[in-house]
Amino acid sequence: MPQEAEISTPRGDRENRYFLIGILAVALVLAGLCAAFLMALGANDLRVAERERDAVTAMLEERASAIQNSVHALLDDPELAQRVEMGDQAFVHQKFGLPLDTRFGYERAYLVERTTGQPVYASVNGLMQTPKDMAALAPQLRRAVRGIGDRRMGFLVDEQGVGFAVMVSEVAGAPGILCIAVDEVNDGFLGDMGSRLGITQLRVAPSGEISSADNGIMLADVSSDSPLALSWKSPTGYAGAVRQAAPAIALLSTALLGICFALLLRSRQSERALAESEARISALAFTDYLTGLASRGYFIDRFREVLDRLKTGETAALLLVDLDDFKDINDTLGHTLGDEVLQEIGHRLKAVVGERGLAARFGGDEFVLFVTADEREVLENVLPRLMASVQAPVMVDGREVMVGASVGAIFAPHHGTSTRDLMRRADMALYRAKAQGRSSFSRFEPFMEVEALNRRQVEEELETAISCGQLTLMYQQIVDVETERIVGFEALVRWNHPHHGRLLPEMFVPVAERSRLITRLDTFVLRTACEQGLRLPDVTISVNLSAVTLRDPDLKDRVLSVLAETGFDPGRLELEITESAIFQAEGQAKETLTNLRNAGVRIALDDFGTGHASLVHIRSVPVTKIKIDRSFIFNLGLERDAASIVEYVIRLGRSLGIVLTAEGVETREQLRFLRAFGAQQAQGFLFSQAVSIDTAVEQLEAQRAESKKVRGPAPPRGQSDNGKVE
Repeated sequence: MPQEAEISTPRGDRENRYFLIGILAVALVLAGLCAAFLMALGANDLRVAERERDAVTAMLEERASAIQNSVHALLDDPELAQRVEMGDQAFVHQKFGLPLDTRFGYERAYLVERTTGQPVYASVNGLMQTPKDMAALAPQLRRAVRGIGDRRMGFLVDEQGVGFAVMVSEVAGAPGILCIAVDEVNDGFLGDMGSRLGITQLRVAPSGEISSADNGIMLADVSSDSPLALSWKSPTGYAGAVRQAAPAIALLSTALLGICFALLLRSRQSERALAESEARISALAFTDYLTGLASRGYFIDRFREVLDRLKTGETAALLLVDLDDFKDINDTLGHTLGDEVLQEIGHRLKAVVGERGLAARFGGDEFVLFVTADEREVLENVLPRLMASVQAPVMVDGREVMVGASVGAIFAPHHGTSTRDLMRRADMALYRAKAQGRSSFSRFEPFMEVEALNRRQVEEELETAISCGQLTLMYQQIVDVETERIVGFEALVRWNHPHHGRLLPEMFVPVAERSRLITRLDTFVLRTACEQGLRLPDVTISVNLSAVTLRDPDLKDRVLSVLAETGFDPGRLELEITESAIFQAEGQAKETLTNLRNAGVRIALDDFGTGHASLVHIRSVPVTKIKIDRSFIFNLGLERDAASIVEYVIRLGRSLGIVLTAEGVETREQLRFLRAFGAQQAQGFLFSQAVSIDTAVEQLEAQRAESKKVRGPAPPRGQSDNGKVE
């Protein structure tokens, strides 16, 4: 027995060792399998986390790009850049800071000097900051300029809270100025990102506060030296839970198959999450975030591919769509409901193109479509469907909103094969459609390109003409109807073109109004008329102002400055403004006219009867004179209605205490009608054509001499607001 015991012990030990080795081998295999799966799972989680970081970064860059586009849309105005350089805080706030807050929703805006970081303008929550406030902001903004770096974006933390700061490196016309625009990082900002990317618990915190279970990206805190992190809870993270269960898995070898299945299932989920993250990133690059239509870049790429694949005899149509007066919808309903209108219009346009094309939103209320169809089908089928679709009422917030659209169309290859050229020419067609009125359509024609080139040439030549003395003023008499004595002159600008001779205003004033040269032109006419008007004593001098100039917030100061510098009597200056301009005048424009009238300047309503105004509207504006349009005077004695209209306007105007001047008087019969109706003043070829300042002086001196011959010496004559000779 002892011998057997001696023999059995080593064998038992060997069996035990084999068993232990077997157990250890199973454990090692299980551990190895678990470790391998955990490593694969961890790698998947890392890839998903990396994709999430890329998606968050892409969305921040998209938002930064949107902010930059909004800033450029406001700052790409030469006059605004000039006002920035001049330090005109009120103008910059009206045209830049306030719209950036109210229209685009970016709460803070700063304009700073590139080299020093010193602020030249600041707006916080739509309020213009005082010099004292900007001095307090200066240290923070200098750090911000240094801290934003090459990425042109970062977080800014101040007493207003956390903001997403974006730098716009160049301001057109003011190269030494940088713009820092700040969008408040609030629940809406973070909630929008989270819902679009499928992540939760987004927050901005110091980098040291991010836990290992969170995912995040680092961004500079441009207001200090400490980096901040944008962190969130990842929808994944199962690898940690599986690691905690690893000991139990190792002990329960019989559950190996189930564990493998669970890990494989988890691997599929990770791959699916990875694919969804990639799809979200692609969506950010290829679609418009508001309407779901194609993005600008994706549309252009697709359109280029379609052009490259066009076969002989095939046609592709490009349609630019601009919603009519969409600003009114935003102003009356608010931007939220305005966005709903844009979304609905986007759905309709997508349905119009169907599978034969692509629709995109290029920004704001401008859309673009291409359709692979011949020209006849587009004009007879696609275009009517498009116009009907856009013009159908849109239901938002329980109310019907009516929307119209102007459409410009171009066809490839008939009008070109280059994407750039086709887009440019389609824009010309859209411009022509908008000029025709609401809900209009225009097809590109070659003459439009010629017109655009000519318009640009006239702009350049007119700018030179204003600077080089090619403009001159002519003066036409305004006479008293009863006595036919001169009571005033209207200053009329002429362009002595070096190649085309003398040009009338209708040849260049519309171009000046479109190119913003009109303000310089109006200022030139005003100053010259006041300087030369000193040679025409005791009569009024009338100067025309455009609707664009009327909307200039500095108009009052500019007029009063010219009067002070020239020494011209404000009571002898009469500013003529068109009927449509006064009809549209509101807010600042009406206040400007009121202030000028209080300073003694007269306000005349030109071309009455050709626009939308009525005497009811006129009573809300300090008008001292109405000029009846020449079209009504021409028909006096020819059309019964013309005489009735003129008589009615004169009687009603006199009852309101307003002087009535008839334009375009050419015959004695017309003058007799005006005397019978009670008009006070008249103007036209019956009395005199427009003449030079020297001739106007001679006309006035001849009248004085005639007056002395008939009645002897008389005191200086003047004219009161009611048109009577004093």
